[in-house]
Amino acid sequence: MKIRYNKIALALAALMGSSAPVLAQQVALKEQDEAQVTGQDVEKIQVRGLRSSITESLFQKQNADSVVDLIIADDIGKFPDENLAEALQRIPGITITRNGGEGQNILVRGLGDGYNITTLNGRKLASDNAGRDFNYDTIASELVNVLEVYKSPEARLTEGGIGAIVNIQTRKPLDLEGFTLSLSGKGIYESRSEDINPHGSFIIGDVNSDNTFGVLVSGAYSKKTLREDVYSAGGFFDPDEGWDEDSAGVPVDTNGNGIIDDNETYASKIPSYMYFNNAQDTRTRVGGTVAVQWRPSEALDINFDGLYSRYNTDGHRYQIGFVNYDESWTPGTPVFSDATFDDQGRVVAMTQTGNTMVELLNLTEPRKTDTYQFAFNTKWYASDALTLTADLATSKAKNENAGDNRFVVARGFIDSIRIDHNTGNMLPDVEMSPGLTAEQTYGAHYSRNTGVGVEDKVDDAKLIGEYRVEDGLLSKVEFGLTYLKQSKARSEYASRDPGIFSRGGHYLDRLELDYDDSDVFTNGDFTLFRIPSDVFQAANFDNFMDGEAGQTPQPWPSFNYDKLLDFYRSINPEAADKYIVASLNRAGSYTIEEEVKTAYVQAFIEDEVFSLPYKLNLGLRASQTNTSSMGAIYQLDKIELDDEGKPIKNGWDDPIDVNFASDYSNVLPSLNFKLNLTDELLFRFSAAKVISRPSLNDLRPWRSVNFNSLKEGLPTLNMGDPSSTPEEANQADMTLEWYFGDSSILSGGVFVKDIKSFIEEREAPYTLEGITYYGTRSVKSPYGANISGLEFAYQQAFDEWLPEPFNGLGFQFNYTYVDSSYDDPERKAKGLPFKGMSKNSYNAVVYYEQYGIQARIAYNWRGKYMYDPEAWGGPAYISDYGQWDASLSYDVTDKISVFAEGSNLTNERYWAYTKVEDQVSLLNRFGRQISLGVRAKF
Repeated sequence: MKIRYNKIALALAALMGSSAPVLAQQVALKEQDEAQVTGQDVEKIQVRGLRSSITESLFQKQNADSVVDLIIADDIGKFPDENLAEALQRIPGITITRNGGEGQNILVRGLGDGYNITTLNGRKLASDNAGRDFNYDTIASELVNVLEVYKSPEARLTEGGIGAIVNIQTRKPLDLEGFTLSLSGKGIYESRSEDINPHGSFIIGDVNSDNTFGVLVSGAYSKKTLREDVYSAGGFFDPDEGWDEDSAGVPVDTNGNGIIDDNETYASKIPSYMYFNNAQDTRTRVGGTVAVQWRPSEALDINFDGLYSRYNTDGHRYQIGFVNYDESWTPGTPVFSDATFDDQGRVVAMTQTGNTMVELLNLTEPRKTDTYQFAFNTKWYASDALTLTADLATSKAKNENAGDNRFVVARGFIDSIRIDHNTGNMLPDVEMSPGLTAEQTYGAHYSRNTGVGVEDKVDDAKLIGEYRVEDGLLSKVEFGLTYLKQSKARSEYASRDPGIFSRGGHYLDRLELDYDDSDVFTNGDFTLFRIPSDVFQAANFDNFMDGEAGQTPQPWPSFNYDKLLDFYRSINPEAADKYIVASLNRAGSYTIEEEVKTAYVQAFIEDEVFSLPYKLNLGLRASQTNTSSMGAIYQLDKIELDDEGKPIKNGWDDPIDVNFASDYSNVLPSLNFKLNLTDELLFRFSAAKVISRPSLNDLRPWRSVNFNSLKEGLPTLNMGDPSSTPEEANQADMTLEWYFGDSSILSGGVFVKDIKSFIEEREAPYTLEGITYYGTRSVKSPYGANISGLEFAYQQAFDEWLPEPFNGLGFQFNYTYVDSSYDDPERKAKGLPFKGMSKNSYNAVVYYEQYGIQARIAYNWRGKYMYDPEAWGGPAYISDYGQWDASLSYDVTDKISVFAEGSNLTNERYWAYTKVEDQVSLLNRFGRQISLGVRAKF
């Protein structure tokens, strides 16, 4: 007997997500038992291959009640992309941010960084991110079965995402057809590091003979060594702002008198500072899932599932940099001469001589993360009409960092730097004479150790009900009570005085500390501690910026940090341990606890209008949120000022523990309407009120004052606001979708989000405890913004259109346009878009599946977006970026296949500019990744 899943059951699976993770399965199994009595011939749907996964994703999208897009694994343990973020970017409206060339975070319709919610099997998932964002690089794609992106909310879905809700689904044991073993292994080659590293995964599971009990276990391991070559720069003259004390310009000795006169500062295409950076990062990921499913009777379904992921990176960066202007805080005055000017009067070439100082930097930003979730779910089919579900889950994520980040700077000296930005290349030619080596003399300058340890814990409980009505307009009612408690602790570590060993003992003298001055040397106006030569190591890379035209500095050396710290201790061990070694900063550490109690109900109305069937989902979700912000703050009430306006030392800067409590409530209505114009053509309209909760940075109990850095003559003050309430928005979607084939769709939609107000930093004078500060604090703006746009998608399979062998061809294409406008008149006048929002983006995929061959080539492109509205010289933009990826596999037998994958095949540059495109402020070269492997299924 064949078994066919009922379409309504699968539609309910798309609707219910994982808060009721086995509903479709149970309805299907129930129908299987009924079929044995009635003799009904039913066929079971299984996903096998690329086209099958597309067909199933479109089927679930068509039968969903809300606006949702899905990506489904091609096969057991085989997801379309290795990285979940890069898989999600194939969905209309989604763009991503990259870390070392790999996808990490997502933006949905231009909104990211806390505007989106991520769940695992319908449950809130803890994150190692210090904010509310989720790092998608922490979970191996082999562990995932389905990615769902809900763009229009339903009452049953977790609130908190003005952007979208992303649900990650793992497999269930009773989805298997008996014993299953899937193995995969590959080697990954990275073109810049020229390393080959392993990647392997497995899935093993089995069910009993009557398909009532099953166990499934999966695991994945991967290691990569990535290399990224980076040019970064800043400080360009902005002609719209004119000249003032903050204007960027380069000083050039045009009259040849050996000094810089008052009228010899010029606008320049050459930036005020430049850095060249070689990043090398070894990334190791270990993950696994376990799932147990038991159906002791037709009326009861019991599930347990768990996920664990460990993701570690070492994040080394080797950097050199120099400035092209006279820094007021740097001794001496370099001489700039031999200048060339372009037709705009900008300096495009010059030579720096005299006091030519180059900084050698080592940066390390490791991640040591662990994430897990364990959950228990029981579904009871109390009657033909009533189903009740209890769901309990706990999740935890941790990023261990007790001051492991390094930012170390040494100062070296050379004869000259020639910079030529008149070559027509994107980057200036830079010739340093002589180049930096490990053997030359360097002076100690700056050693900052920092780190933010994060521990996030989520407890999630749900009691869910569904009541089905046989007759009448009302077809079903879903209702539920949920409880969510999240506690995210942030522990900040930092060096107390990273520059304590700069200027050859100057700062040690101020603290009246004894020290060994035998290594002090002088070069021009610089007095520094000479760092021993054994601290330095020869360059560990070559072919810097390969693929980019022009001349860059020759490879430079790096530090051995442990030996450098030993050198500091030889000068003064107390100072090294107290001021350089990172210690806990209590005033920067805090814990935010949120307790959310929610009740929801949504009713489904089904009928016909003008003989056309429709379904209306009306929902209401009400929540009560209690927030606790725990941390330590300075005792501002104890501050007493001396005659110079400085605080006397009376213990005011000894932090004291505080706990601020706050609460708020939200009532969120939602509407999802679906009208079937024909069996293949449907119209949707959705509207809802949505929220995004305040960032953890806004909620922190933080007050930091600085009496040395004045603004408008006042000491500065930075504050959080533990009483912050969510940002609110009204949103609407309207789509028209034509499903003209099993793997084909033509659809278009428009959307709008009316954000009522933002939580943003506001600068103004504040008076606290009798002292007036120039303060920066988080406030609810009186102004909001509007986001609107359109999405278009076209997918076509040619199995019924073309003769063999071309009938295995197909393609996918989608395009998104997003526009934004601020209500704030001042911002509106500037005409600047949202940070991180690309107006245009599109994806194109061509695939072939026939005769055991699976081939896919994909191109993803997003337009430029603004990332810093306040950059030195005008707003800074990341330029448009497109990337080619491809995969190819061949089934050697029914059980074994070989495959090849490639990403960033054309080695695209990722770059940014300040205001105008020839003022390049960032350029990255990531390199290609190529992998070869084998899969086996038993």
